Amino acid sequence: METSSKKGHRLEWILLVVTLVLVFVIIGFVSLFYRSSRPLAQAKDEATTMAKKYADLDTVDEFYWFTREKTYFSLLGKDKNGSKIAVIMPKDGDKIKVLNQKDGITELQALQKAAQAYPDEQVMKASLGMFDEKPVWEVTSESGDGAVNFLLLSYEEGKEIKKISNI
Repeated sequence: METSSKKGHRLEWILLVVTLVLVFVIIGFVSLFYRSSRPLAQAKDEATTMAKKYADLDTVDEFYWFTREKTYFSLLGKDKNGSKIAVIMPKDGDKIKVLNQKDGITELQALQKAAQAYPDEQVMKASLGMFDEKPVWEVTSESGDGAVNFLLLSYEEGKEIKKISNI
């Protein structure tokens, strides 16, 4: 027959094991989250350094990672004179393009144009990049059946350039 002190000791042991398992699971999730977000943070840091050096970018408001034909990193912010600029650079750092934000549509306008053109789709996000050597907003949306769609809009006027559906 088990005494109450043995039952109490066994319960303490079980609680200790459960607590240790939970701690290790939490540490694992935090570590996984940190590792998965590290490439994005590193890309933003490197793009910001290049944009500050070669495009006179002073402050960064937004960062975009765009992949279509090539991978581009884009930054929205202000230059040293306080003018709002967009800086688009290929991942390899070659041919940095600097645009005045006033010469193009905003991210919000791109999202609104996509929502108006395709009201049956749930607009999710927009990214600034280059397609056929022209600046574009890529708007990602989801159809009612769960298919993902990409809409490329010209940066200057917001005209539809290309739609890739049902991915």
